[in-house]
Amino acid sequence: MTLRRISLLLGAVLLGGLAGTAFAQSSTSAASSRDTGHSTSHHMAKGNHDTMFMRHAATANLAEIQAGRIALDKTSSAQVKQLAQRIIDDHTKANDQLTSIAQRKQVTLPSAPMPMQKQEADHLKTLSGASFDKAYAKAMVKDHRKAIKMFRMESQNGTDPDLKQFASATLPALKEHLQMAEQIAGMGGKKRSDAH
Repeated sequence: MTLRRISLLLGAVLLGGLAGTAFAQSSTSAASSRDTGHSTSHHMAKGNHDTMFMRHAATANLAEIQAGRIALDKTSSAQVKQLAQRIIDDHTKANDQLTSIAQRKQVTLPSAPMPMQKQEADHLKTLSGASFDKAYAKAMVKDHRKAIKMFRMESQNGTDPDLKQFASATLPALKEHLQMAEQIAGMGGKKRSDAH
């Protein structure tokens, strides 16, 4: 009887291990590519960090593109239009590159900005004239400061070589966007350039 209980227990453990392995293999390839049967919580956390970066970067790109389109529609300022078009072009390119990386790693990216980002876009839609230009520039300063920190962290601490390279290659454009937005925001008040 004891031998039978041990056999049942061992069978349950093995079955649980197989189910866990099957589940892990159906997860993102960022985690499963590191799953060699000896993965640890530390490795899974690193994989999760890279996956989180991809998802946050994707929603940031989508939000910047959306805000840029709103700006092109709402502003009459040539400088704001130039910033908005540059942001749309660069973030579309970055999102295409990120999507390609995510597909290779079997990671599904969000297809829309996060609710908070949508609220910011909805707020911008209610503004016009100089108040729109000022709010858009301030939003771009705030958003690009966050993006620069996120991309810098990934380029320095990420574990996936493709993502580290992507983050490093994208940083110069983000810094240029920040500088352009700071110049526009500086027209209506103080200039902020402490995040370079």
